[in-house]
Amino acid sequence: MIKLIVTDLDNTLLRSDKSISEYTISILRRCREKGIRIAFATARSAQSAARFLDMFAPDIFIGYGGAASFAGKEVISRFEIPAEISSRLIDRCLQEPGILCVNAINETVAYTNRTKEPGSDFTHYECVDFSQHKDTNYLKVSLVSSDPCAVERIVSNFSTLSFLRYTGEDLYSIGDRSADKWNAVKAVAEYFDIDTDMVAAFGDDINDLEMVKNCGIGVAVENAIEAVKAVAKYICDTNDNDGVAKWLEEHILSEESVS
Repeated sequence: MIKLIVTDLDNTLLRSDKSISEYTISILRRCREKGIRIAFATARSAQSAARFLDMFAPDIFIGYGGAASFAGKEVISRFEIPAEISSRLIDRCLQEPGILCVNAINETVAYTNRTKEPGSDFTHYECVDFSQHKDTNYLKVSLVSSDPCAVERIVSNFSTLSFLRYTGEDLYSIGDRSADKWNAVKAVAEYFDIDTDMVAAFGDDINDLEMVKNCGIGVAVENAIEAVKAVAKYICDTNDNDGVAKWLEEHILSEESVS
């Protein structure tokens, strides 16, 4: 019996135009009425995900690529980059010609070294001189770079950090080695005394792979990368066709639910 539903946002629950259909919202509400907790798990910060949380308020928010998880205002888990490491990391990034942009975020701040563009996802970032913010612990540092080797060179100098590249983009995420969605899901499950076998996870990209692979039920949307599809127990319809909601209606809300 499923007790927790964890879904990625971009290209999974969200349509390509970043909307959530009324149908999907109604299905999530019906699942909650059955006593199932709902979690959003995203690479986005709380600031960036705010408009989606307004459309449907989940019981749990896993943000920053799994670096932090929350039940309301209660912090369940947190894997941060300490200030002494983040300051050296950012200094190194700023010195590397192949790094085009540096962003650093936690629950209260979102900094970038590039000018904000109206209508972009960076409108909630503050353009700063990072040398003035060396005493800040960050949950995630993200980079824009057309040179994968540059990112690898940088991170190789920090044994406690790891990085990933988002599929089809020049965007990289750097965080603590423990900061991933699967570790956050495990922390959430323990917090609510739920066995991970009773968790259904939905995703599409590389940062979803471990939770899709290891949760009791892992579901990849049809538009997911092949690596995620390969470890999923089920493949549902695409994000633009409300794949997550359709799967939930068929397998969770029907008379015979999966286990």
